[in-house]
Amino acid sequence: MELASACGYLGAVELAKWIYLYIQKKDDIQCDLRLGTALIDMFARCGDPHGAMQVFSHMAQRDVSAWTAAIGAMAMEGNGKQAIELFNEMLHQGIKPDAVVFVNLLTALSHGGLVEEGWEFFGSMDDSFGIKPKVVHYGCMVDLLGRAGLLAEALNLIKHMPMEPNVVIWSSLLAACRMHKNVDVAKYAAEKIAQLDPERPGIHVLLSTIYASAGQWNDVAKVRLQMKEQGVQKGPGSSSVQIDGEVYEFTSGAETRPEMDRIEPMLLEMNCRLREAGYSPDLTNVLLDVDEPEKEYLLSRHSEKLAIAFSLINTGQGMPVRVVKNLRICSDCHTFAKSVSKVYNREIIIRDNNRFHFFRHGSCSCKDYW
Repeated sequence: MELASACGYLGAVELAKWIYLYIQKKDDIQCDLRLGTALIDMFARCGDPHGAMQVFSHMAQRDVSAWTAAIGAMAMEGNGKQAIELFNEMLHQGIKPDAVVFVNLLTALSHGGLVEEGWEFFGSMDDSFGIKPKVVHYGCMVDLLGRAGLLAEALNLIKHMPMEPNVVIWSSLLAACRMHKNVDVAKYAAEKIAQLDPERPGIHVLLSTIYASAGQWNDVAKVRLQMKEQGVQKGPGSSSVQIDGEVYEFTSGAETRPEMDRIEPMLLEMNCRLREAGYSPDLTNVLLDVDEPEKEYLLSRHSEKLAIAFSLINTGQGMPVRVVKNLRICSDCHTFAKSVSKVYNREIIIRDNNRFHFFRHGSCSCKDYW
């Protein structure tokens, strides 16, 4: 189970498949509830919901942990409707839900943008199952409302929580402000976060992104000055891909990697083809007050774009492209990946520090909620 856990952490899907096939062939390895649940979680974290459900469907017995892992796999994919079907089937099988399964269910609904269903199941926790929502469940609802652009409702829910909101709650609201470009609520959320955890680096980056998208460069400079005074540093964005068993890592702005001699022409080709298909760089994602050509150049060097270009060069036509990124994917790279999936007819799977994104035929599984 330790190997399955490590495999899921790394997102090594080919190794995950090998582990599962090995277990199936070994008569002396008992795939009990614990191992089966660990395998479901392994495939889910590798961005392979089909593999997760294959394990789940072959389990002779399923307890609440197994159902929770299966619903979690749907949450990773952003498949809220399938998560609801699994939850209802679990109830039909006589399995009583616990607080943890509701976390995965609400997360799936959040990632799928299912607001009405989210309120329904959130209310049913106490009304139907006697489970008092905890701060993590409120966090799921804030995330759901924020993704849907219902920032006033999200803020109202936070203010009426029966417990004190934590940094995660306010961070979810701040992330929603970035997505929906709401500067006023962003300032309020950032102030709350500063009171709870003033040295949290991601908050400064999010706030400066919001200011930059609004063209408030003086405020961007103030945030950066605060970061400097507090010794807070933003880590560089990096993305990794696995090609023929070898892992390649790319850092945003990288110029010196030996692979760049091959990546550069590919980036130029991709840029031309994507622009012909309607893609236009979102320059608001560049947090520097520089001219447009420089902004476009900086965007073109985001780590996931380098990783995608390298994968297109080194994998066969029709093969999926799998990228693991250490930071949240920006809106421009998200649009870029959608365009690549359509123009090059490739499935692109990106695991950022927040969730999985499955890009197929010009659309993303997150339905642009992330």
